Amino acid sequence: MNSNFLDQSLGEQKEIFYFKTEGKRNMKQTIVLVKARAVALNIKKIVVFTGDGDGAFLLDEAVQDTDISVLAVTFPYKVTFRPEKDELRREKNIPKTSETSVRQRFREKGIPLIQGVMPLWEIVLPGTVESKVKVIQSTLSLISGGLSLCVQAILMACDSGHIEPGEEVISMSADTAIVARAAQTRLLFHPERGLEIREIICMPRYCTISRPGISRGELGEIKKED
Repeated sequence: MNSNFLDQSLGEQKEIFYFKTEGKRNMKQTIVLVKARAVALNIKKIVVFTGDGDGAFLLDEAVQDTDISVLAVTFPYKVTFRPEKDELRREKNIPKTSETSVRQRFREKGIPLIQGVMPLWEIVLPGTVESKVKVIQSTLSLISGGLSLCVQAILMACDSGHIEPGEEVISMSADTAIVARAAQTRLLFHPERGLEIREIICMPRYCTISRPGISRGELGEIKKED
């Protein structure tokens, strides 16, 4: 759109970077975009959701020439995951952020590692479903599979006192990043003190991991181009 036709008194025009696919392959570009937006908005804290620590370590290196603080948020300590494609397998995956060597690296670099209950995870009660939490997760995934992680990272960082309620921060996963007003989990939807997503910095255009069946035909064309 020609900027000459925009009424700049009503706001400002900003870009959103759209990745072709979801996943960790986008992380370095996400970091570049996040750093630039943090500097432009004078935001001093970036929250990174990470399962292995890589995103937090790479971001920390990238912002060494600034006064930006990096906060890492991760899954609960030694939580177990079964591979989605084979639920019958006995092997279980444990996030690397629960490993002693990775946790020691966080301490050496002075990056806070925030672990605790994931705000949008259900409490396991066999035979029941927490529909309220599931609806929130599903709604966020309509925009991006990583958006739920970005939102939960902010809630966990705020609950633990690493960011202040109402503070404007950036939160990122490997392929999604947002600017948001922080809030505590209990007040997520509060009309005055709740969380507010103010900007989307980047996101995948196609949900190739979280919802792979929706754009399968279109993705075939993308792979041919690549």
